[in-house]
Amino acid sequence: MDFTLTPELTFLVGIAFFWIVLYVLASVFHFDKHGLDVKPGYFMYRSKALNSFLDRAANKWRTFWLVLSNIGLAFSIGLMVFSIYLLANNLLRFIFPPIGQAAPVFPAIPVLSIRLYWLPYFLLAVGVIALTHELAHGIIGRLEGIPVLSSGVIGFLLFVIPPIFFVEPDEKGFEKTALLSRLRMLSAGSSINLITGLLVTLLLIGLFFPSPAGILIQEVVPNGPLDRAGLRQWDVIKAINGTSLYVNTDYSDYMSKVTPGTTIVLTVLHDNKEVAKEIKTEPDASNNSRAILGYFSSFVPYRQNVLGLDQYSGINLFWTLFWLYWFAINVAIINMFPAFIFDGEKVLYYTLATLVKKRKRELRWTVNILAWGLLALNFALSFLLYGLFRI
Repeated sequence: MDFTLTPELTFLVGIAFFWIVLYVLASVFHFDKHGLDVKPGYFMYRSKALNSFLDRAANKWRTFWLVLSNIGLAFSIGLMVFSIYLLANNLLRFIFPPIGQAAPVFPAIPVLSIRLYWLPYFLLAVGVIALTHELAHGIIGRLEGIPVLSSGVIGFLLFVIPPIFFVEPDEKGFEKTALLSRLRMLSAGSSINLITGLLVTLLLIGLFFPSPAGILIQEVVPNGPLDRAGLRQWDVIKAINGTSLYVNTDYSDYMSKVTPGTTIVLTVLHDNKEVAKEIKTEPDASNNSRAILGYFSSFVPYRQNVLGLDQYSGINLFWTLFWLYWFAINVAIINMFPAFIFDGEKVLYYTLATLVKKRKRELRWTVNILAWGLLALNFALSFLLYGLFRI
């Protein structure tokens, strides 16, 4: 049996090697004396300079942060309601298909649910969103007089996620502050993520033409027709036999009339030039009567940039902004979902606790069981219907 070192395996081996080297260096040179604590499964770097930055930022623009935190609190309520609606509506679609098609719900984990070629965009998006999210928590916390025990960077081995910024508030001091102060701090992260997502949306609208300009090739099947023709990822199919294509349905409609073994002429944007390629179609392995070209199309069509960038630079800019937008909006929504580990759980609990005088612990458990049940059912049914879904 031949052993193949796949990109996914290479990535995992690289992660393991990085952690082994980091752990050995930390043990030999005593990094813990400089604020870097390295354990077998995680590392944590604490910085006093970051704490000082939070204080300076909170004191310099107090009115701005106060207004923003009040707006963010209003946003958070809407995001919480919206997150519950999205998951409940999606669950109903799983149970009653005539209502509509359910969307797959999976955690974003590189290799498992995210293909490796998305990794640079994913890492950048996670870094930016985590940084702004935690900074917002820290600044609003200091604005409200909530002590911050530490701030810094933490990274985990098992979850294969990039190092993220964190702010650790003093829980006792947090519990003693007024209800509105706690709610403002808790909602600050999601609200700043929502604002980030909206700002990136404006950039996408401003930097790219609104009209689709072709079918973006996301992945080429090895030794398939397009691969043999020399086409590659991020090339753009503009036309088939002179018929212009703009979105994926244009391609599928045309190819539904083509039989396997037919030679067609593709007009393709390749290396920033439009070229014509004669390509012989092949039968689909799952349906011999269906002709294929051997590629996976992007879930969004190709759009030209207004900056005059070349083909691949423009596409990389688009995906950088798209992943920032996608991650910011999704984190803003899911972080306000009222389940433990998310800020929305505390926002809902502290609000309900002012109305309920007894059995607060039972109330909290009930809300968490219902919320996690809703999320778990979406995960489970997504796996049963779609398998291990990867984008």
